[in-house]
Amino acid sequence: MHEGLHLWEAARILRKSLGRRDGAALCGAALCALAVSGLAAAAPVALKYLVDAVSENGLAGPGVLTGPSPALWLAAYAGAMLAGRLAGEARSALFGAAEQSILRNLSRRAFAHVLALPMNQHLKRSAGEVVQTLENGLQGFRLILQHGLFTLLPGLAEIALMAVLMLQFFDAAFLGVFALCAAAYCLVFADGARRILQTSRAVSSTRIRASARLSDGLMNIETVKAFSGEARFAALFDEALAETQGRWRRYYDARLANGVLAALVFTGGLCAALWMAASRVQQGSMTAGDLVLINAWMLQLVRPMELLGYGLRDIGQGAAFIEKLQGLLREPAEPGLGLACAAPCRKDGPVSIDLENVSFAYGDGRNVLENVSIRIEAGQRVALVGPSGSGKSTLIRLLMKFHEPDDGQIRFDGQPLPDIPAARLRAQVALVSQDAGLFNESAAFNVAFPDAHAGMDRVHSALECVGLEGVLQRYIDKPGDLLGEGGARLSGGEKQRVAIARALLRKPVLLLADEPTSALDAASEAAVFKALQAAGAGATMIVATHRLASVTDADLILVMSGGRIVESGRHEALMSAGGVYAGMWKNDRL
Repeated sequence: MHEGLHLWEAARILRKSLGRRDGAALCGAALCALAVSGLAAAAPVALKYLVDAVSENGLAGPGVLTGPSPALWLAAYAGAMLAGRLAGEARSALFGAAEQSILRNLSRRAFAHVLALPMNQHLKRSAGEVVQTLENGLQGFRLILQHGLFTLLPGLAEIALMAVLMLQFFDAAFLGVFALCAAAYCLVFADGARRILQTSRAVSSTRIRASARLSDGLMNIETVKAFSGEARFAALFDEALAETQGRWRRYYDARLANGVLAALVFTGGLCAALWMAASRVQQGSMTAGDLVLINAWMLQLVRPMELLGYGLRDIGQGAAFIEKLQGLLREPAEPGLGLACAAPCRKDGPVSIDLENVSFAYGDGRNVLENVSIRIEAGQRVALVGPSGSGKSTLIRLLMKFHEPDDGQIRFDGQPLPDIPAARLRAQVALVSQDAGLFNESAAFNVAFPDAHAGMDRVHSALECVGLEGVLQRYIDKPGDLLGEGGARLSGGEKQRVAIARALLRKPVLLLADEPTSALDAASEAAVFKALQAAGAGATMIVATHRLASVTDADLILVMSGGRIVESGRHEALMSAGGVYAGMWKNDRL
């Protein structure tokens, strides 16, 4: 029952990924599959008549058939075999084209859905886990597609046609043998499918864990190398591979046991049918051609029955492989990312922000923000300062709608934040985070992202504003020259200024910067903050930092501690008050 629901949902997902041309190609492939089955069932009839004709007419010379009847049946048999082969090739060609298109659509939809998931869902999984989940799911859908068209449909059609023909040519005793053989196959493969489904689930889970371990090592390659941890991480990955290998071994053991039982059923059924036929040939109630026909149909009954069994078994494996992907696709996407928000309305000037008693906690239930209330005027330059863990980054994430407050309300220009679609909000906001978030693409791609049509003049202008036009000239002039994963070919200051150039190109009404200089020296820090000032011209700007010297000219400094705003004001007023900020300033000077 559980697997049936998964297969029904898989069929629904596949149907959504089916284009009109793909549907026509699959229909053509299905017709070819039916033709292959029909010809496979009918060809032995021609072979029977050929054998009977040869037996009756004899041979007129070495290897020469006499009379029109043998030649006619020979041509019919050869023609049926040729037509079956051609129909099979056409089926493969039609299915192959449709399969790739369907898998492309499915991959695109699945990846787009994963990207659209809320941020808290991404925090629960590693990138490697998500990648392997997608890969397993696609492999599962491929198994379901292939066996549905190449195994189940032609197998059922061939068995039904052979049963009808058998009743036309022989008595019910042979049909009874075939029916008992078919029932035994059903029992064998039903048990095999159950066992293989269980082992396939285990294989899928261990593959995902191994891929997560691989991704973790590659994403943190600098740490691995810095601590000479290559052997350690390779051993950790090998542990995951060893577990996966063990699961695969159990899977193949289950397949072997199932195959041995199927072979025993085949041998028993074949022997019983041929013994009955041979006895009747000796009695004169059947011809040699009938014996050949029984043998051919028995072999052909075994083939579709085994294919049906193997198909159902592999479909069970496919169902197990797509379970985690189906779970991923069932998770609701982040609200406000639909097509209606693809071209959001932009406002002309900076935005004002109000937070009213905002509280927020992550999964552990501990409040990271508690009753935060602030008013930020349009166009103000605001600094969030405080020790690590005080809630600065969390507040930035709430303003980006990466998370929703547990209590309280956030307003942009008086409009509640939940009423603003995420796409519309983020189209007008630029974020510069501690991790610059650069792609392994050209500098032009990184600066213009996500605008695929930004002109090179705009890219050059943005880089010039942040002081990088000379440093990155070699990358700009060579679009194929990549920056490396995470911008590995750039210095820390250069990475941040590329991120700021991206924000500048966006012309935001709100610029958010989360610890943009935490890993930089004093000279690079000054250059980055100068670039931030350029990017934030004409926008409301909020900078979260623990470098107090960089924000002394801010219009408003908000001092955070323990998830609360404990002080606020300009630098001079806070220093005069001699409170938390003044103590932080003193410690910062030491």
